[in-house]
Amino acid sequence: MISTADLSLAQRLADAADTISMRYFAAGAVATHSKADGSPVTAADHAVEQALRDRIDAAHPGDRVVGEEFGGHGDATRRWLIDPIDGTGNFASGRREWSTLIAVEEYGEVHTGVISAPALGRRWWASRTEGAWISTCRAGQLGPHRPLTVTGTPTLDDATVAIWPVADWVPQDRLDAASALLARCGDGGPLSKWSGACQGAMLVAAGQADVFLHLTAGPWDIAAAVPIVEEAGGRFSDLRGGRDIFGGAAVFTNGRLHMAVLEVVGREGN
Repeated sequence: MISTADLSLAQRLADAADTISMRYFAAGAVATHSKADGSPVTAADHAVEQALRDRIDAAHPGDRVVGEEFGGHGDATRRWLIDPIDGTGNFASGRREWSTLIAVEEYGEVHTGVISAPALGRRWWASRTEGAWISTCRAGQLGPHRPLTVTGTPTLDDATVAIWPVADWVPQDRLDAASALLARCGDGGPLSKWSGACQGAMLVAAGQADVFLHLTAGPWDIAAAVPIVEEAGGRFSDLRGGRDIFGGAAVFTNGRLHMAVLEVVGREGN
């Protein structure tokens, strides 16, 4: 059962994450280390995730927590998915384009998502049937919020597409899918290497892009964006059209274009 209490807790978790991450960010010169997959991690990533885990365990000891840095523990029908700092490279280099991603999944469906970007003073959130929203956020205080709404673009010929990441470590079949989609769409291209995992999806939710193709992602990269995009009127799937947040890639669209996008990327990507 979807509970507004989950959104309330997720917002409080985001407040706590903002406080911790901004303390490290303000100090500057954040040291990074490489994980086994070559991606960067900092002490701030670990501190934020551990703090959120502790709070979730205290509030819902039966829930499972799945995080980018410490994996998952516990068996439950409810899972919290956390990316403590999405955009660690930006964070460590002093760039403001990073965020904390928090989501709640129950019986296989993600119903609550919060994305907080404290250095940008911005927060996005959604809960099923309650709409999707964006607000300013300073020192844990949300400003006036406004609803998010996707575009009504009806055809790929008129669509703006965002793609991320485009790098030599992305599987070639997914890069081929991205190229095929770009060839069909009217505008767009790869997002900057400084973008985070959630940026393209939030462009779709805000009506600033029609399609976002996320070429390689963990479930913590995808989950929080799912209810935000869908409550804004859009649609999410994996490359095969399913709803697997563990599938390694994601498609976010305005909804009207979704099947057309899948027809293109499904022929190329896996």
